[in-house]
Parts: sequence; C-alpha cells; structure tokens
Amino acid sequence: DFAKNFHEHYPSKSIFMIGGDHSVSYPMVKAYLEAKKVQGKNVALVHFDAHTDLMDQRLGIDICFGSWTAQIVDDLPSHAHLIQVGIRSTAKERSHWEKKFGHTQIWAQEIFDRGAGQIAEEIVTKLKSLGVEEVYVSFDIDCLDKQYAGATGTPEDGGLSPYEPMLILQALFDNFKITGADMVEIAPQVKGADIK
Repeated sequence: DFAKNFHEHYPSKSIFMIGGDHSVSYPMVKAYLEAKKVQGKNVALVHFDAHTDLMDQRLGIDICFGSWTAQIVDDLPSHAHLIQVGIRSTAKERSHWEKKFGHTQIWAQEIFDRGAGQIAEEIVTKLKSLGVEEVYVSFDIDCLDKQYAGATGTPEDGGLSPYEPMLILQALFDNFKITGADMVEIAPQVKGADIK
C-alpha cells in the first residue's frame, strides 16, 4: 500500500528502494506500473541482473527472487517494455527467454564484446521506438562481477564492472525520466564477501 499511495499522492515524485532479495521488487514495481497506467504514462522496466528471474516458480513459490520478473511482465504496456541487462547465469539459452516473453535481453558478454556505449545507445533507441516516457530501474547487485560485489546471495563470475551499468544508467537518465528504482540482493553479512 505504501508504494501505491506514494504514487497516487505524489505523482511527480520518484521512488527509490534499497535492500532485500529481488522478490521485494515485485510489489514496488507492480504499484508503480498500476499508478503510471492511471497517469497515462508509457513506462519501461530496465532490469540489471546476472539472472533472468523469469522462472514460472521456484520451489513451489510463484513470486520469489527467481520469478518476480515473469510475474510482473504482463503489467507492462507490452513485453517489449522489459529490457534485461547483464544476464549470464541461466539454465536456458537467451533465445528461449526472448521467444517465450518477447522482450530484450543483453548478456554480459555482449556488453564486453560490443561496448557499453553502443549498448546504451541501442537501449535508448529501443525505448524511444516504443514511445517510453519514464523508466523504472531494478538493479540486482549481482549484475556486477563478484570481485566488485561479492556480498550478495548468488555472486557470479563474468559480471560487469561498475563502469558499464553507470554508462547505461547515464544514457537512460539523459533521455528519460527515471521515476522508480531499486537496488537489491545486497548482503554484507555473506561470509567471504569481498567488496572493493
């Protein structure tokens, strides 16, 4: 209710949340999308993560850290309004997810191969082609390589440095209103965490 009431009472304000596993994004993003629909805003979700979070369920739980994106995608103006960045750890091929959901995934290796600047331009072009006005950014800290962000529940090799997401985020900021955001999966209590 807090997020829903926030957007209703402060339609020109942005909201930022930090902490929790990625399931906490679900109620925040859902309330955001509902409010923006009422406001007549065309919005997109840009999701930074090592994982797709597109499972139908995990261990019998339908809304959890591994499935929240699959549960929220139907609330977007279209599935094309979801862009996932930094993916590299999934049991399925990229083509499986994009065919199933009709969205865009940008894997970490693609960012390394083609450069974050070019990727940022392509994201902006894609969102502009959809008429997007505002963006919600959901940032799972494990999109970063574990040498930069080891204090997380599922650190993964082969991730981004802080440079690539910052460049992409700056391009989003320069072209759209970022009116909602979260940063999740930060777990400083994780043993062996090595934050630089």
